[in-house]
Amino acid sequence: MTTPLFRAANVLTALGIVFSVFACASEPVANGQSLAQTKENEFACDWDESATTRAGAYSANVDLTASVALPGETGVDVVMTQQGSIAAVNTENGALMHWVDPATGEISRTVELPSRVSDVAFDGGGQLVLAAEAGIIYLDAATGARLEGASLTGVKRIAIAPDGHIAAIAGNIVHLFDPNGRELFSKQRDYTGVTDVEVRSCDDQQFVYVTSFRNSTFTDLNDRRNPVQIARLEAMDFTGDVQWSLFGDSAETIKQNVADTRLYRVTLGHDGYLYIAGESAGTATIFRWRGEPMSEAEQLGQTDPFLSRIDPYSRLHNSGAAHLPYYARVHPTEGRLVNAQMSFPRKSDTKANAMRLGDIAASEDGTLYFGGAASASIANRENLTLNGVSVGGYGGRDRAWMAIAPDFQARKFWTELAEEGGKGIVRGVDAGYGYSAGLSNVESGTVPVTTGEETGSVFLSFTASE
Repeated sequence: MTTPLFRAANVLTALGIVFSVFACASEPVANGQSLAQTKENEFACDWDESATTRAGAYSANVDLTASVALPGETGVDVVMTQQGSIAAVNTENGALMHWVDPATGEISRTVELPSRVSDVAFDGGGQLVLAAEAGIIYLDAATGARLEGASLTGVKRIAIAPDGHIAAIAGNIVHLFDPNGRELFSKQRDYTGVTDVEVRSCDDQQFVYVTSFRNSTFTDLNDRRNPVQIARLEAMDFTGDVQWSLFGDSAETIKQNVADTRLYRVTLGHDGYLYIAGESAGTATIFRWRGEPMSEAEQLGQTDPFLSRIDPYSRLHNSGAAHLPYYARVHPTEGRLVNAQMSFPRKSDTKANAMRLGDIAASEDGTLYFGGAASASIANRENLTLNGVSVGGYGGRDRAWMAIAPDFQARKFWTELAEEGGKGIVRGVDAGYGYSAGLSNVESGTVPVTTGEETGSVFLSFTASE
């Protein structure tokens, strides 16, 4: 591939910040067409109920359409747009936003920011919002040009609805802004950690979703006090009042559900459903159940779990206290779990091993994509291939990328993004416009590269999605 010659497009000043945009002559294309011509609902106000029963088939091989090293030090997030993928990568003194073609891996545009980024959200039309050290940054998704909007410092997570409503977390305070930048509410949440936010603005169905966890103590069956962390999802209306919640159980009902739980991610899928993900320290967990106040049988672990258990890597035996991921589909207005599952590696002695969460995203057909870091060993690891070539040997922490079938009864793939083993994490994932993307941070080992430089610490990989 010929290295593109970049030209400075503009230099803008905002909030006292100067940042530069660089663009090459060609625009991203997908499957021979302009991505701007690809028709897909970025956000659906109606949920696709068929997603809950749509099956999927497993493959040990993942065909990458492109995989490319990105300039920068630490990958943060990736979003799929009509213009291709846009990835945020932090540098020592700021951040780089890269526009990357998922079909070829070509970097068509780079925006340089002097402020490090912690989250990126896309409105499904033409706007990006970034949670950055300097505050909220607004960018045109097509050109990278600076846009105006509400200001807020200390932002760590951010979300935007297609109509322009923006929800953000700063510290443990949840903020909501209308499309004109007017603050509708700011609400302190009395939890140990407030971890993520999503916003849904559909006529009279308007919600701000917030994930969190709190430190507490409970009395076990031997009448001893023990510490426990308890996860929570809540849906607030546009005045800041909580309309419904899942989990967040009373400490005195924990009993046999002694595992620490945290929810880290919440996102609306292209299929219109809400998705959540977190971690549990073992499988004696409140995540086994429906998220509603536990029955006596659930408190004592004496009834059948709600989780989809499809193989030894999702069944709840022999888990110890390893940090294990949990993910679920939630009805976005009724606040009930629709599907839920835990997936985790197992050691050679069959004991469960840790897999940490990086990110989740859901496609239009209801496939859920998961990125994270897995200890030994994920399912069928010895037979996994990328573009027909065996993945590298285990090097201490696999860069795990997984696709869960819409009905939660199979995994379409669960692979390691590696050419030569090593350590790292798939920090960001997204799906849309015919592709799914995985953004990897690499501590050691290598990732397959289809074009450009073969070395680096951040890699962006794509596969065609259904």
